[in-house]
Amino acid sequence: MKSQSLDAVCIVAGTTIGAGMLGLPMAIGFLGFKVSMVLLLVMWALAFYTSLLLLEVNLQVGAGLNVNMMVKKVLGRWGQVIAVVCLGFLLYAVLVAYVTAMGGIIARAIGVNGDAFSTGACSVAFALVMATIMYLGTNAIVRFNSLFFLSMLGAMGIAFATLSTTVDVNVLMDATPDYKYLVGSIPVLFASFSFHFCIPSITTVVGTNTRQLVRIMFWGTLLPLLCYMLWLFLSLGSVPMDQIVHMRGGVDSLIKSMCNGSVVIQTILSIFAAFALITSFFGVALSLFDLMAETLRRGNSGRERMGTTVIVFVPVIIASLLAPGGFIAALAHAGAALAVICILLPCAMSYKLRREAKAAANKFVYMTPGGSMGIATAAVCGVVILVANYI
Repeated sequence: MKSQSLDAVCIVAGTTIGAGMLGLPMAIGFLGFKVSMVLLLVMWALAFYTSLLLLEVNLQVGAGLNVNMMVKKVLGRWGQVIAVVCLGFLLYAVLVAYVTAMGGIIARAIGVNGDAFSTGACSVAFALVMATIMYLGTNAIVRFNSLFFLSMLGAMGIAFATLSTTVDVNVLMDATPDYKYLVGSIPVLFASFSFHFCIPSITTVVGTNTRQLVRIMFWGTLLPLLCYMLWLFLSLGSVPMDQIVHMRGGVDSLIKSMCNGSVVIQTILSIFAAFALITSFFGVALSLFDLMAETLRRGNSGRERMGTTVIVFVPVIIASLLAPGGFIAALAHAGAALAVICILLPCAMSYKLRREAKAAANKFVYMTPGGSMGIATAAVCGVVILVANYI
């Protein structure tokens, strides 16, 4: 695989894994291992298909165009307003989740996790470091992301090998699913496969070779799926279901429960979690930075980049201090926005562009397989996820 394609796969996979892997045991652990595996496969297929729809639209209306500009060109001004509001809410919510999670991990690592002020200070320090990297530019972000992603894979391998000795297969397979949590888990589960908002940035870096881009989407989503399956096997096999209830959505609480008192395992898991959050943070922050720069028509000079960086990070820092420990809650609220941005809008845009192209006898740059039936099925799934977020 070319270096450029590998960087793009790292962006897709890294953006996906950070949110999904760490939150999955607390979000769907109540359903048991076997049911969770089925749901993972369904959500992966939906995420991969809708990513191809958004890729199709991006290539047709202008490769590299941000989501809000794509929606404006295809669905008009009101469609753009909906897209910008949902996308902005989504990206800010996810960044808040990452900052609060990293604050907890750093605080536990240096032994100040019992102090709310110190934990908040750790969150702020992490956000400021990320803001500095963001200010340096896209090339710096891509290089840092690839470095952290490969480091995360190494830490993941060590963590998985260490945890494999603590898995109780009987507990894993004999767990009784509690289906009352099924509906509520769907938005968080789809949020675990959210990376669609970085597709325009991918086409900017890689170009318009459709075969190469489809391979990037496939491998970039397949790798998280396999990691999720293995992560659930290890986490649900190491932590009894009744302990998950008391975690309250905290990543540091999950790590503490999984280590079983072992300082070595806790250190390895903390390093892995930190790398996973950082790689995901880069993809989300880059997308929000590009969105704000394009929406507010800000240039790329040093002064204007500084202003855009402030716009991106100041609200995140304030929200993380006001709502500490809101990792899972932020992902759950982001589910509705994801259903609109990653499913409903791509379906609407693809359907309209195909009808217009057919009427004008124009040729498509790339068309996602599945036809109108595939678009309709994905749209129904999007509505289900949107409604499930508020039931």
